[in-house]
Order: sequence, then C-alpha cells, then structure tokens
Amino acid sequence: MSLLGILSTAGQSLLTFQRGINSTNKNISNVTTEGYNREVPVFQDFPRSGVFMNKIIRVFDRSLFNRSIELNQQLNSDNSFSEILSNIETMFNDTLGSGFSSDLNNFFNSINDMLIKPDDIAARSQFLANAQTLVGKIRSINDSLDNQKQDITLKVRDQVKQINQITDQLAKLNQTIKTKTLDIEANNEYLNERDRLIKQLSDLIDTKVVFNEDNTVNVFTAKGYGLVVGIQSTPLSFETDTNGNPVVKWNGVADITTEIQNGQLGGNLKGIKSINDQLNKLSDFTTVFATVFNKVHKKGYGLDGSTNLDFFTIDPSKSSTKIDASNIYLNITDPKKVALAQNSTYLNSDNTNGKDLLGLKNNIRVLYTNPSQPVLTPAEEAALQSSLNDPTNYTYIKDHTFAEFYNSKLVANLSSTSSYIKQQKQNNKYLYDAITEKMKNIAGVNMDEELINLSKLQRSYQASARIITVTDELMQTILNLGK
Repeated sequence: MSLLGILSTAGQSLLTFQRGINSTNKNISNVTTEGYNREVPVFQDFPRSGVFMNKIIRVFDRSLFNRSIELNQQLNSDNSFSEILSNIETMFNDTLGSGFSSDLNNFFNSINDMLIKPDDIAARSQFLANAQTLVGKIRSINDSLDNQKQDITLKVRDQVKQINQITDQLAKLNQTIKTKTLDIEANNEYLNERDRLIKQLSDLIDTKVVFNEDNTVNVFTAKGYGLVVGIQSTPLSFETDTNGNPVVKWNGVADITTEIQNGQLGGNLKGIKSINDQLNKLSDFTTVFATVFNKVHKKGYGLDGSTNLDFFTIDPSKSSTKIDASNIYLNITDPKKVALAQNSTYLNSDNTNGKDLLGLKNNIRVLYTNPSQPVLTPAEEAALQSSLNDPTNYTYIKDHTFAEFYNSKLVANLSSTSSYIKQQKQNNKYLYDAITEKMKNIAGVNMDEELINLSKLQRSYQASARIITVTDELMQTILNLGK
C-alpha cells in the first residue's frame, strides 16, 4: 500500500474512532438520564480502506418495553384508585369518629331513654340532639363525597388535556423521525424521546402501541380508537353529564369513558364510580330510614297532643322532592312534639308508639307492639323502592337492619375493595420494578463497561494518530531525499 493510501486509511480510522469516543462519552454523560438507551457503535473492516463505523445501535428490547408500559398503566390506575378508596374509607372510619355507626346507635338508645319516663323533657331534648348529630353526620359525609367527586372530575379534565398534548407531540415526533432516518445519532435521540412520551402517556391512560418499520409509532386506546396514527393525532374531549360525572369522548363523538380502565385517568374514573356507588347507598339508606321513621312517628302523639307529624323532612333550602342524604332535615325542634304515645288520653305516660319507633332499629317489617301490622303497606313499599337508586337496598334493610346495612354495604364492601386494590398495587409494583431493572441492565449505561470501551477507543485513536505521524515523517524524509 502506498504512503498516501496508508495516510488515507489512518485518517479514516481516526475519524471513525473519534465518533466511537463521542458515542461512548454520550453514554457516560447520560448515565443518570431517565429513559436513556445506551448506544453501541458497530465497526466494520473494509478491505484496503481500514475501519469504518457502520452504524450506532440503540439498545432496545421491544417486548420488555411493551410489558413495562402495560404494567405502568395498571400501576398508575391502582395508585389513583387506591388513593380515592382510602379517602372514602376515612369518611366512614368509626374508630376516628368520622362514620355514623355510633351516632345511629345513640339515636335509637336515646329513644329507649325516653321510654322510661315519657314526660321527661331532658330525655326528649337529648333525643333531638342525637337526631341532629346523626343528620349532620350523614349530610357531612354526603358533602365530603360530593366534593371529592368534583375534585377528581377536575383531575380527569386536566388529564385529558395532558393526553392530547402528548399525542400531539408524538404525531410531530413521528414526522421528525420519518425525515431523520439517515441521521443515526440524531434519530436515536428522537427514539429516546418517543419512548419517554409513550411512558408519560401510559401514566395517564391504557393504550396499545404499534411500532412501524420506520421507527414511528401508532397509538390506540385499549379498544382500538386511534390516538396517534402516523403523523396525525386525534384528540379526546371532556364534558360532564347531568349528574356531574365526567364523560371522555374520542374525536368529540365516541364515548369511551367506560372503556378506560388503566392509567391515572382510568383509576380516577373507577374512583368516581365508587364514589357514586357510596353516594347512592348512603342516599338510599337515608331515604328508607326517614320514610319508615316518619310513618311510625306520624301515627303517635306528642306531649302537647300534636299528631300526624313527620320527624324528618327536606331541608327548606333544597329543591328536592324526596328525603335523601343531601337534604335530610329535622322537622321537629320542640321536644314535646316527639310522638311517643299511642293513646291521646295518656300523653304523659303512654310509650307504645315510642316502642314502635325503637323497634325500627332491628325490624322495619312490622310494628314492635303489633307484629301483625306491617310498617309500610305494599303500595308504600312499592313507591319507596321506585324512588331508590337501587331497590334491593330496601330489601336488604328489610331483611336485616340499618346497622347491618351500614356495616356491610357502606363499610365492609368498601374495605374489601380497597384491600384488594392495595394488594394488586403491590403485586404490580413488584413486577414493574423487576421489568424496569431488567431493562436497565440491558439498555442502561454501565459505567465500568463504558470506561473500558472508552479506554479501548482512545488507544485505537492514538494508534491511528501515530500511524499518521509516522507516515508523515516518512513522506517528509522521501521529499528531503529528492532535494
């Protein structure tokens, strides 16, 4: 090979190893960068032309990446849903005093206190105070649930905006990747950014990602609605229905609210569903409780001879047509009007109606003092059930008690779901952490390896530089011989 050929080969090698050093330095500088995939320079030997950098491979395992995205969606859903369930549990935590189990018990116990001496104004006043406490607690929990629902609805709105921003960026990035296919180093950076955006999107919503041959991606919802197809993105829209529930639509047309199960958005939507379930149960409980208590109370007589009075009513400031957890209100403030007597002749001593009121604690089917007489007529039962969110709630209370409905339907079911989601969250986190660690081992930067590679490349660079120096000296010697 001629000296000029040697010089050309060494110069080519010098530039090649410099690119390799730059690639290795890039890896080292991004050792702590989240979502960075290390690059591996691939060298190729060309006959009579020296070494050439054929390409720079971006280390990437698609199957692990897809699995991590799937687990990340589930984990974010579990985190959001679990947080909401924990907040609801706090509202019904009787140990902390936020539930109303003890208030319900005190309410009925104070009826028993009045039965001992029906004309005791102090006992009657305490009963009204306990009734007011119970009503206040029910309405407070209802308001807390409603406020939480509104806060989460605002989160859903913001998350829909974030999803649209990310899908728009992905569509633009697809366009950039298409036009940068020949610029390997720049393209690898775009691919890292692509994967970061997909990861951010999986934080928010469950998606399916399709990788195309040109390294662009198509992103669909779990049910197949296209969010990003090529260089086009399709936005989601947010609105609320008549009950204040969030509605998410694809392209402003298709309602996909119930199809979104994972990501923070899916977790929040499931949380709102659980809040609605608690609100409905609480309202049905209140409606049944007020209806049967009013029915029995109206047939009795107060100390002052008053009769046919509802004990509970609708808050005058509300425009509702039925008593529920949002509007229940005491209709009686005068202790003398509490109807304990059944016989108007013995108002000071008769407590028969009071016994029927107390009997509702354990049985709303029939009157305590007259088991042959039902509390509600069949027509009244039918009307009550038709007014409930779930007619079976009345059936459950009828077959059990108010306390059992509270403990089972409002507390135990919620606690069971919360425990299940917490356990599921732990399992998914374990799997996600394991997948993430495996991805880091494969695609992450190992400082020891990179320093070794850097040392090899620097030596190769120095060797190429030395060849150029020696060749230059030989050429200078030959030129001097000719003078």
